[in-house]
Amino acid sequence: MADDAVIETPELQVLLNLLKRPVEIKYPLYDFDIMTLRDTASGFVLSGMCTREDFDEAIGGFGELAYDMPSYNDVLQSMLAAGIISYPNMEKFVDFRKSIPLMNKEVLFSLDTNMLYHAFPSRGGIPADRYLLVDIVQGEIESALNTKYSAHTINQMKRMAPFEGALLDELVNQKTKRSRIAAYTALAEFEKIRDRARIIHSIEPGGPDKEKNDLIIVKSLRDYEKDAFSTTVHLTADANVAELCRAEGVAYHLFEFPRAIDVRECTPAGAVDLISRLAVAFGVVKCGSALIYGEYRGKGTKRQSLKVVIRNHDLAEEFEKELTLCRRLAALPIIG
Repeated sequence: MADDAVIETPELQVLLNLLKRPVEIKYPLYDFDIMTLRDTASGFVLSGMCTREDFDEAIGGFGELAYDMPSYNDVLQSMLAAGIISYPNMEKFVDFRKSIPLMNKEVLFSLDTNMLYHAFPSRGGIPADRYLLVDIVQGEIESALNTKYSAHTINQMKRMAPFEGALLDELVNQKTKRSRIAAYTALAEFEKIRDRARIIHSIEPGGPDKEKNDLIIVKSLRDYEKDAFSTTVHLTADANVAELCRAEGVAYHLFEFPRAIDVRECTPAGAVDLISRLAVAFGVVKCGSALIYGEYRGKGTKRQSLKVVIRNHDLAEEFEKELTLCRRLAALPIIG
């Protein structure tokens, strides 16, 4: 019996049901908890929350490779994408969205690239056919997809890791943090709305210069609106992009990125989503005796899959048994 399994993200609930409580979520290369999940009647209480200082101290030992190590912002972005925390000024946007039926023009929402990384289409409450995207946004995501770790880079990271460096062997020739988040979050969000959203051509081709791309996107929206019978509102979490919109006369809403974790509970589904997103951003997370990889050898195109390695043999056997049962039940032909 193997003590590892490849699962789809929703199947993580099976493991979560079996883990001894409370469930401590860790990045195994750092010596602190990211957070702890404790049972409530409706889900989980989040406790033992990590701090920005915890991450800053841990990252410091990785030198020039620090940029690819898990950061506090990765935790915030994962919680935001999972819908557990929100933008501090989200209510202001919700009020605006509710007022749209009173307007005498169609309102379209243009997405800045960062909004796809935050999984906004899944959380924003806007129908897909009300989105408008400049094609550069897709290009920016695609340009980040295929950066992979060399064996040399992984060996460097292992030497710098104070704990469990051998776990990084799973990432040799696999996607770096930037590519993982681009592929499994931003691109996945783009594909959710692509078939119904309006995608417009930019006024000129984009390139590797992000600031230039931002300006092209805003100017493309300005030119599009001249001949459109609609109002376009550009959604962004980048203050510099908001300044460009103001300068070019493009309507916008600037979302404030959360600075700290301000919630203390989540649903079971939220916990599953969060753990899977942390596994993607970090590469691997540890929940009790289980290691959960968001990137692993052989993942290929199975974007929503995770690899689970359980160090407790009894738990591994129980998990395999429960997972097999759940898959058999899911495969039954159910007549509604």
